[in-house]
Amino acid sequence: MAASNARTTSASRQAFENTLWSRVIAAASLDSKSSRPALEELCRLYWYPIYAFLRRWGKDRQAARDLAQGFFEYFLGENLIRKADPDRGRFRSFLLGILQHFVAKEATKQMAIKRGGGSFVVSIDEETAEGQYLHEPFTNLTPEKLFERRWALAVLNEAVERLRQEYDRARLSDLFTAMQPYLTGDAESSFAELGERLNKTEGAARVLVCRFRNRFRQLIRAVIADTVSDLDQVEEELKHLQSALREH
Repeated sequence: MAASNARTTSASRQAFENTLWSRVIAAASLDSKSSRPALEELCRLYWYPIYAFLRRWGKDRQAARDLAQGFFEYFLGENLIRKADPDRGRFRSFLLGILQHFVAKEATKQMAIKRGGGSFVVSIDEETAEGQYLHEPFTNLTPEKLFERRWALAVLNEAVERLRQEYDRARLSDLFTAMQPYLTGDAESSFAELGERLNKTEGAARVLVCRFRNRFRQLIRAVIADTVSDLDQVEEELKHLQSALREH
């Protein structure tokens, strides 16, 4: 049994070996071929939590957009990724600390001057961001707590997207669409109805959904693993994610 557990642990570590955090460390070298895609992926994961943080911090729509743009230009232009240390805490805490320092130092008018003239590597869809922010449920969360909650939701959304891509590659897009409502257990139709839709028995449909949910949970852990330096931290981060989602 012990040998089996050891093999499982070893396989899990190998599966997470090439995490985004590893690519972030590689990205610290501007000459690294992995730097641009790694940084783009990071920005894509964090840009809305940062935008929501700025809006909750009292910045208006224009200022939040300019500051988010300016922050990423500053973060990437100064190659601050070099200062990221996996042994000193969560990457998002590191990012948020730099953001708060940046906002305290920068005037909105300086951001306006830079607007449209930068070389930002990820396009920020401010219209979508503002629409999403305006549909945030009423809450008394602090900007920091909202940032954590939006990070948690971004992790879930990224896991769903990775799951969708897997089904797309397997040419099972219709199956993904049929089963996606069952990820949260909120699907209105029964397993019998799903089976009928998929031309399968109720039992077969139930097994498909079980596997679907299990893979989703694995991908959530994989996304979390992208932001930690050690596989042992994944479970702790998963608990933090669940706690952030319970905040109101």
